[in-house]
Amino acid sequence: MIYELRLYAVAPSRMPDVHARFDDHLPALFTRHGVNCVARWTALAGPDAPRFVYLLAYSDFAEREATSASFYQDPQWLRIRAQTNAGHEMVQRHDLLFLKPHAAWLPDASPDTAVAGLHELVQQEISPGLNSEAHRFLADTWLPALREAGARVLGVFDMAAGTGMQKIVMLLAWPDAQTWHAGRSRMDRDLGMQAALRDQRERLGTTVVQRAEVNLLAPAAGAVIRAGLGRRA
Repeated sequence: MIYELRLYAVAPSRMPDVHARFDDHLPALFTRHGVNCVARWTALAGPDAPRFVYLLAYSDFAEREATSASFYQDPQWLRIRAQTNAGHEMVQRHDLLFLKPHAAWLPDASPDTAVAGLHELVQQEISPGLNSEAHRFLADTWLPALREAGARVLGVFDMAAGTGMQKIVMLLAWPDAQTWHAGRSRMDRDLGMQAALRDQRERLGTTVVQRAEVNLLAPAAGAVIRAGLGRRA
């Protein structure tokens, strides 16, 4: 599978208009062209916040290319875009990432389970040449620690294409902001994490994880986000 993650910097005061476009105008058009939008959010905190963030799922790049070509050539989309922009572009800039499911992504719940709460998007940079070490650290230490801290792992991805290829991308769900804050504090104190990172510094001269870009996400009103994120076998 291939996922397309889009992050939109939205013009001041236009966030309700972006959500209205998705609620009122795009569902029928998405269905017509086979666009599978599996999640959408408002980024409450993070770079360029507030941002509109959404996730599309495809079988492969060929399906993505065919679907996109069909959608963007539809005259109805051009009418919707012009009508909802109302003479002024709502989206000032967008970042686009293509993601593929990571081997460590194991379901935390039935795929159809609705997942509410506060969500977190983590774009975690990995030290060059240490992908295998990073993947072991993720599966053996990092994800178990996140679950112990109270997070539900919604998705784990490798970069397939986009800015900053040396990344692991994670989507996490926390019950609320208080649990997120306490959980992140617990992660900083986690003895297993500290030991694993200390071992990496001693063996490798660095840690496998470097800087991260983090966005805190509020699920869009009326958009049900499922635990499986549309993942197909």
